[in-house]
Amino acid sequence: MKVRLLSTFIGVPLAIGIIVLGAYFPIIIDIALAAITVMCIVEGLSAKKLNKKLTILLPCTVFSVLFFLFYSYKAACMVMVFGFIVALYLAMVFNHENLEFPDLSFALTITLMCVLGLWSVAYMFDVKQGAVGLFYTVISLAIPWFADGGAYFGGSALGKHKLCPKISPQKTVEGAVTGVITGMFVPLITGVIFTFIAFKDNYDVNSIHFAVIGLCVSLISILGDLSFSLIKRSCGIKDYGSIIPGHGGMLDRFDSVIFSAPLIMILDMILPIVTPK
Repeated sequence: MKVRLLSTFIGVPLAIGIIVLGAYFPIIIDIALAAITVMCIVEGLSAKKLNKKLTILLPCTVFSVLFFLFYSYKAACMVMVFGFIVALYLAMVFNHENLEFPDLSFALTITLMCVLGLWSVAYMFDVKQGAVGLFYTVISLAIPWFADGGAYFGGSALGKHKLCPKISPQKTVEGAVTGVITGMFVPLITGVIFTFIAFKDNYDVNSIHFAVIGLCVSLISILGDLSFSLIKRSCGIKDYGSIIPGHGGMLDRFDSVIFSAPLIMILDMILPIVTPK
């Protein structure tokens, strides 16, 4: 636990620093998210040793970088997605003796999940712009991470009933409930901070909408966590990597964000959290 807490104390200020710099140089957010996406994809492919097959690794990583660079162009997005899928199928056809369809499906799923999940954070930052964009970037990370932290500590202190023992033996029902409650209420502090420091008299934060979205996002973050845990178990690995001591790989840290960020983007269209005064 000490290693996990130390990594958190180092990682959180680093993430805040990148976000603050992004307020002055927005390209930094896109670059950081693109880099994280590539690392998540490589770790995901490594789970099945597909990272050693260049005909898979190159299309997946190149597509992820190009998507973050040109996602603002709708036509380019269509071309990139189509080109990516064609490249993978070409790899399978010309290397069918060493590359099977399940490998192709795995690479395609991992790549699209990572790209679309973390792209949602970049999209909200760019579309909302300014302090509002920063706010949505922060909550996209804060809600699933606070929910995960609440589940970890709540499960350690109160956990008695296993949530999904065959997928993730350490997760408990009590931890999940604690995580959902934390995901609903702790990020509201973010709203208060932004209201008094960044938004001032220009924007309002709808606390009810925020709580509802926090509830939904906390629930789906559990699905994200369990889904990637199931992938790890099916591949026979404990963690996707070791880049973050106590947490595992980058994908171990961003698995819930990949599921949560798109949901925040979608729900905010129906229940906007921040509105102009």
